[in-house]
Amino acid sequence: MHGPASTLRRTACAVAMLAALQGCSTMGQPVQQSIWVETPDCTAASCELRNDRGAWTLERTPGRVTVTTSSAPLEVVCRAGELQTSASAPAAVPPVSGGPAVAGGLAGGAAVGAATAGAAAFGGPFGLLAVMAVLVGASTGASVGWLAEAGSRPIAYPERITVPLRCGPGAEGAPHIGVTVRGLSDDEARRAQVPPGSALVVAVAEGSRAAAAGLRAGDLVLRANDVPIDGAARFETLVRALPPDASLSLQVQRDGSVTEVRVPAPGPPPEGR
Repeated sequence: MHGPASTLRRTACAVAMLAALQGCSTMGQPVQQSIWVETPDCTAASCELRNDRGAWTLERTPGRVTVTTSSAPLEVVCRAGELQTSASAPAAVPPVSGGPAVAGGLAGGAAVGAATAGAAAFGGPFGLLAVMAVLVGASTGASVGWLAEAGSRPIAYPERITVPLRCGPGAEGAPHIGVTVRGLSDDEARRAQVPPGSALVVAVAEGSRAAAAGLRAGDLVLRANDVPIDGAARFETLVRALPPDASLSLQVQRDGSVTEVRVPAPGPPPEGR
């Protein structure tokens, strides 16, 4: 039996369903996205990125890794030796102009006219039914368009993810000379007007060979022994390959000027050792 009460129930269900759809968050289309991951206080860490669409590995930080986006957060776990820390990056979708509020506004305006017409034509509950029918119809029609547009937009994570993994000065980058470095992103290199990937000195260990040479946090290493530096990994590899008694010649940019810095060879061991 279909009467006014049954119609009202069906209408209420439709309204509830529409409200639930409008309340959905992070609606959009998964895409492939390149993300810059960095661990400023501990270079050369390895990181695993994971969401409900897969897992991806970055062998050494800082660097780029391509992931498939999802409405789920992107979980990032970075490791350096026995140290480990994690970060979470939320998903987002570009806003859709108008949004659900447009649907509500359309339905509200249409409902005013429907209320008058329905009450005059049918009176009593039938006028209310007319209002509810127009409300659902107008709101659903506008919301279908809004949902379709929102669903077609790309889901995106932040372009840069920083993981707070701390190794301490000298623990990563170039331990033989006592300096911690990290690579520059393309944007940082462009602002500093240096080649992409140049190594940024993050910390200098007190009493180290780097400190004796006058290296400072904030220096940009451009060349090492006349070899162009294109990232922290290249700098670390070069330093680790030095003979035990070798010095190191560095070209660095400091405060906008390029200067030469010579890291001395290791001194003789203390007497008695």
